[in-house]
Amino acid sequence: MLGTRGVPASYSGFETCVEAVGKRLVQRGHEVSVYCRSDRKTNTYLGMRRVVLPALRTNGLETLSHTLLSTVQAIARGRPDATLMFGVGNAVFCAPLRWGGVPVAINVDGPDWTRQKWGAAGRRYLRWSERVAGRAANVVVADSHAVGAYYMQRYRTDSVFIPYGADIPTEIGTATLEQFKLEPRGYLLAVGRFVPENGIHNLVQAYASVLPNMPLVIVGDAPYSDAYKRRLKAMAPPGVVFTGYQFGSAYHELSHNAYAFLFAGEVGGTHPVLVEQLAHGNCVLTLWTDSNAEVIDSAGVYFYNAAELAEMLRLIVRDRALVEGLRLRARERSLVYSWDRVADQYEELLARLAKRPSPVPS
Repeated sequence: MLGTRGVPASYSGFETCVEAVGKRLVQRGHEVSVYCRSDRKTNTYLGMRRVVLPALRTNGLETLSHTLLSTVQAIARGRPDATLMFGVGNAVFCAPLRWGGVPVAINVDGPDWTRQKWGAAGRRYLRWSERVAGRAANVVVADSHAVGAYYMQRYRTDSVFIPYGADIPTEIGTATLEQFKLEPRGYLLAVGRFVPENGIHNLVQAYASVLPNMPLVIVGDAPYSDAYKRRLKAMAPPGVVFTGYQFGSAYHELSHNAYAFLFAGEVGGTHPVLVEQLAHGNCVLTLWTDSNAEVIDSAGVYFYNAAELAEMLRLIVRDRALVEGLRLRARERSLVYSWDRVADQYEELLARLAKRPSPVPS
């Protein structure tokens, strides 16, 4: 698996997918190598082999430089039976893998070129990469039907639909709530990278206009986004709590105990955080997009613009009965998404690419 920051998962949905699927493939008897950008002084993680390679630590080149080295290593030394590439910007490396005799599937996510962080050159490159993905990879993977339809309509590219899942711990503690002085069911929650297309500024603005009698807890951060982070903190009224990155038990604790989850991400396919919040039984207030609606269905409340966001936020804060009803729907909806089922689909796909049967689990 290549094209991500690697494991342990500590950044985005791609890393979460690599960890969740990779460890399950190991449990089923496969050898799994994950190309990583940081050295955590360990060669393995949950049975996966970590291949640590350097990268140019600059925005726009970090991913490409690391994936280039990963591709060369995979062809020259790794020689895997099949590869799983993540990120449409890495599509250019699919052809060298195939030339080197290594079949490859690429998970493209949504139209990445629409993200505000990209300049004109970056947008052109990513739109070109979308076209390349269908030609260079053996298989294109779409994590939502909306993304699959986008590739078919724009590029006449077939894709395989494989969504995300959710791993929810059975035991939830309280240490993180105590750290940030939070009460169960006494705060609103938002999670995401601090980039404009995730709309965190819209959530802060809506919170400032409504000023509900509970804090807004914002989990996340991002490299190369100092100006945007300063903007968020400057516009945030008292009651907004920035926790920075929170992973593992801390993240699940904050998710499990929230009053409601707010999401304003406008780019991408299936957002793993939405699936996880459904599994935690959270009332979800989300921006309407084809992909977001595909995940949430009738288990949440939607808004279409900033004015509606404030209106719907005011509604869920006042109507606890509505929130409780949506909690039940969320848990029911989450049953559609299972990492075990997702791993089944990836296993079948990769085995087909490798043209050999899957090994019998030990």
